[in-house]
Amino acid sequence: MTQWFKEFAVSGIEINTSYLLVALLFAFISVLLFTQYLSTKYGNLQKQLKQLQNEVRAINSGNLGMGRKINQCAEEIANVEFGHMSQDIPMANDKTYQQAGLLLSRGATIEEVVESCEIAPAEAELLAIMRHSHPAKQAMA
Repeated sequence: MTQWFKEFAVSGIEINTSYLLVALLFAFISVLLFTQYLSTKYGNLQKQLKQLQNEVRAINSGNLGMGRKINQCAEEIANVEFGHMSQDIPMANDKTYQQAGLLLSRGATIEEVVESCEIAPAEAELLAIMRHSHPAKQAMA
């Protein structure tokens, strides 16, 4: 086979076997070094990717914690506002509404219901409307 290499000629130029082997060895070493370079670059990129993923996780967990804290503050504000409103406006309980409904079903006027049950006139009117719109409820009461 070496005979073939020795006798091979391209455009009248004779190729020496030793030059061919040196060229192939140089190409092989070049490919090997380039592969090693790419492998190093790939490893560095993987490290950077891991670092960025960890940073994104840290940011997300911080955002979640901040979101929880904001929701907690919003609930506290709502509770404080509701607490102030509930102190300013007396709320009627279910018994009061039942008593008002009973008085209305017995023929009491709205003014009488407002005075005896201590509810707002609008609430008494609403109860009266509800009582008249549902005859089945009148029979049950």
